[in-house]
Amino acid sequence: MKKYLLIISCSKTKHKLNRIIAIDLYNGMYYKVLRKNFNLKDTNNNLDILILSAKYGLINSNDIIDYYDEVMTPKRAKELQNQVITKLKQELKNNNYDEIFITMGKTYELALGDEGKEILKKQGAIIGNGMIGERLSQLKNWLISINKQ
Repeated sequence: MKKYLLIISCSKTKHKLNRIIAIDLYNGMYYKVLRKNFNLKDTNNNLDILILSAKYGLINSNDIIDYYDEVMTPKRAKELQNQVITKLKQELKNNNYDEIFITMGKTYELALGDEGKEILKKQGAIIGNGMIGERLSQLKNWLISINKQ
């Protein structure tokens, strides 16, 4: 079975709950597309998800976190770079992904730094681009394509 990795940013829209699984905290557009086009409750799914959080850095979708209201700024993105790159390297070392899809806004991309972008490029990552509607469509099409695998 092929193994996939999705890397997405957190969202401003959140459920105001504490001690919650990260993927369940967020309710922005990426998450709505994800829930509509992929069964996250299927324990046999072949998709790992990493979330780039303005507060927590790069985290696994099943990490337990608390509600927060922090905005990703260029300064915050630069502060998170070392943690993000370390976590990314760890995930890629521990897992052999057949395909990686990444989509996030420009400010969030700053947290990857040049090193993180180069690592993802070497892995052949598919990077969502364009305006938000285009990136949402690319995410949807990618999720549909991996559902067929």
